[in-house]
Amino acid sequence: MQHGQVRRYREIEIKTATPIELVVLLYDTAIANLQKAQERLSTGEIAKRVECINKVTAILTELEANLNFEAGGQISYSLERLYRYMKTRLFEANLHQDAAPLKECTRLMSDLRAAWAEVARSEARKTASSATAAPALSVSAGMPVGSPLANLNVTA
Repeated sequence: MQHGQVRRYREIEIKTATPIELVVLLYDTAIANLQKAQERLSTGEIAKRVECINKVTAILTELEANLNFEAGGQISYSLERLYRYMKTRLFEANLHQDAAPLKECTRLMSDLRAAWAEVARSEARKTASSATAAPALSVSAGMPVGSPLANLNVTA
């Protein structure tokens, strides 16, 4: 029963989140999976470690695929390079069964999450003070429905 309630709460949280809050939730999920991957590495649970790393890689791929280079400019290009770097580090962590790249990616993702959380707080303050606040993320058509970033184009 408890698990079902948590799942329902999470579903509501996702459905009512702003686009920026969704990005923060994706970072939260990635960070949690990076931490699980480190635990699985230390306990020798190879299949579960690979599963966690694959989830993080999928999130990074979605974030990268939804960067809006026109609106985001240089920030979008920097994020693209960082996402690709982290995917390379995750591959190395998996290949060499090394915790160092996992720790590095956790730190990088935590820094990015903090920045996006601040953007979300700033947008919430703007929205509260003005009903016409412009969104920091633009809506995009054509994304697959199952995509974690469906209908989002990430710009910073």
